[in-house]
Amino acid sequence: MKEEKFIKDNFHIWNNLENSLNMLKTKKFKAFSKPELESFIASYRIICGHLSYSRTYFGESKTTEYLNNLVSVAHSHIYSTKTSNFKKILDFYLKGFPKLIKENAGYFIASTSLFVIGVIFSFILTVITSDNAPAFIPPELIEGIKKLGTSNNSWDSPITSTFIFTNNISVGLRAFAFGITLGIGTGYLLIYNGFILGSAAGLALNCKVFIRFWSMILPHGVLELFCIFVCGAAGLIIARSIINPGVYSRKDSLVKNGKTAIYLACGTIPLFVIAGIIEGYFTPSHVSVEGKLIFALASFVLLCFYLATPFIFKERKKV
Repeated sequence: MKEEKFIKDNFHIWNNLENSLNMLKTKKFKAFSKPELESFIASYRIICGHLSYSRTYFGESKTTEYLNNLVSVAHSHIYSTKTSNFKKILDFYLKGFPKLIKENAGYFIASTSLFVIGVIFSFILTVITSDNAPAFIPPELIEGIKKLGTSNNSWDSPITSTFIFTNNISVGLRAFAFGITLGIGTGYLLIYNGFILGSAAGLALNCKVFIRFWSMILPHGVLELFCIFVCGAAGLIIARSIINPGVYSRKDSLVKNGKTAIYLACGTIPLFVIAGIIEGYFTPSHVSVEGKLIFALASFVLLCFYLATPFIFKERKKV
């Protein structure tokens, strides 16, 4: 094909891309309509082929120089448009994290179940006799629960509050990290800390402060317990990747599933922070027992809504 005919046959495509590039001088890709964007990408791909043809048959001609410049400018616009790190992080917490929870629901349920087993076991033993409580919970927590029944009804023990918050964060991080022990450490931590909550609840029942006890636990506990269960699930994922790597080698399985586990654990960080703020400011406040329980219920509903939001909007888009 002669160069003149090559230009005549394809100039309309080149002109289309050039017009699009001129538009980009005054507006961004986001402002392009879907047809405009599709036309831009299609023209770019076709012209890349034209450039290759021109280099082969026409050498370093003006046509080749023109096409090379056109492709270079288009390439810079396409591949320099990057999503900001902030947007990526925001997208992960708004969409990615809830999706990860759904994809790994089995591990989450297993993690929750281990904790609940511990709760039920220690609760029953402590309800039978409060003398069993020291086997599960430290003296300072026992004293904090007993104070709920005195005239000073506030959860005014800094030791108790600090113990609960730091213990829960520690449990979450260790439950994740101990997945490397084939899940033994993760399972132990979940069950043992279930013992703590169950025994504390049993002691509160015996001391006739059961409702007040939960009003001091649930406002921040809804988020904290959820985070512990997620971290436990992350630990179980690591354990499964070692015990049963499937078609992968154990190393490759650990690397592949380890990323998922890390993302799950990292997803709990903002929730742990929010729970800490609630515990520091709301839990010790003079809000009524009923008010605190309503707050806990609201936080549970919001948590469920947060986890379901990506799927709700996805379904609406399909409709």
